[in-house]
Amino acid sequence: MTDEANDLIHSFVEDCREHLDSIEAALMDIEAAGEDQNPELVNNVFRLAHSIKGGAGMLGLDNIKTLAHKLENVLHMVRSGELVPTHAVVEVLLKGFDRLTALVDNIADSENMPIASWVDKLLAISSPQEGDAPKDLAPTRFEVGAGIFAVDAVSLAQAKSGGNDLYLLEFDLIHDIHGKGRMPFEVLKMLTDTGRIVDCKVDFAAVGDLDAFGNSIPFHVLFATILEPKYVSGLVKLPDDRVRRIDEVPNAVTVAPPNEQEEPFGILVLRMEKDAGALALPEEITLPVLDDLRRALLAGLERCAGLVLDWSKVSRADVFFFQMLLAAKRSYAGRGKSLQASGPLPEDLRTTCLLQGLGSADAPGCLLPVV
Repeated sequence: MTDEANDLIHSFVEDCREHLDSIEAALMDIEAAGEDQNPELVNNVFRLAHSIKGGAGMLGLDNIKTLAHKLENVLHMVRSGELVPTHAVVEVLLKGFDRLTALVDNIADSENMPIASWVDKLLAISSPQEGDAPKDLAPTRFEVGAGIFAVDAVSLAQAKSGGNDLYLLEFDLIHDIHGKGRMPFEVLKMLTDTGRIVDCKVDFAAVGDLDAFGNSIPFHVLFATILEPKYVSGLVKLPDDRVRRIDEVPNAVTVAPPNEQEEPFGILVLRMEKDAGALALPEEITLPVLDDLRRALLAGLERCAGLVLDWSKVSRADVFFFQMLLAAKRSYAGRGKSLQASGPLPEDLRTTCLLQGLGSADAPGCLLPVV
C-alpha cells in the first residue's frame, strides 16, 4: 500500500473516531424527543453515517460501507418522519454504530469481521412493510463501464425522494482531484452538502500493470440531488459529458431476479439466492484476486448454507490458490456448510494441483466435490 493510501486511511479513521464518540449521546437525545424531533440533530447523525459510507466506498472498505449504508437508511426514515425512534429502534441503531466503531478501530481486519446480524436487524426496520413481495428488495444494478453499483430498492427510493434526480459522476482521481490540489474527502463532503451519495467506487483495475500502465484512476459516484445537470457540472467541476442522468446512460439499469442478491468483492461478485451462493472465478488468479476471493469466501461462509465455485474459465493460478481452497473447504465443513465446484477442475490446473500433492486424482474436482 502506498504512503498516500496509508495517509488517506489514517485520515478516514481519525475523522470517523472523532465523530463516532458523540453518537451514543445524540441517539439518546433522539429517542427522548420521540415524535417531536430536532431536525438538525437527526440530520447530523444521518450525515455522519452518509459521510462514512462515502469514504469507505472510496477506500474499498466494503464492510464499513455496507453497515454505514444500512444505518443511513434507518436514519433517513427518522429524518423524514416515516419512523418514530422508539427505544427498540434506537437500540438497533446503537448496536449498529457500536459495530461500526469496532470496524473502524480494527480497520486492517475490518473486511474479515462479520456484520450480517447487524445488517439484518437494520434491514428489518428499513425494509418495506411485512408482507411485501421479496422482489421489492431485489438489488438494482447500475452497469457503467467497469463499475457496477448494487443498490437495494429501499436506498433507491430514498435517494429519489423529494424530486431528486440520479446522476453518474465520472471523476478521475489523478486529474480531477489530486491534479487540482483537492482531496477525495473534500469532494465527498461537498457532495453530501448538496445531495446524497448513493454509492461510489474506485476502479483500481484501470491503473493497469507495467506492460500497460494507465494514467487515470476512474472514480464513479452515484449521486442524488434536486439540482439540474448544468448546476451539478459547475458544482463538481466536471465537463457535461461526465455528469449524466442515470437514465441517459445506455443499458444503465437492470434488475436482479427476485430473491437474488449480489455483493461485489473487487472483480468478483458473490451471488446469493435464498441461502445458496455462487461465485464465478476469472481467467487469471493474481494476488489481488486471491485477496478478493478470500473476502468473498468469508462472506459466503457467513451468509450462505452452501457455495458453488465456477472455475471453468481459470487458466492461470499458483499453489496459493489451491491452499486457499483447501483451507476454505475445511472452514465450510467445520460450520456444517458445503463448498463445491460447478464442474471438473480445468486439466492444466488439475495437473499442477496433483504435482503439488494437494488434490485427489480420483475426484473430478480434485480439490472440491463437483455438484
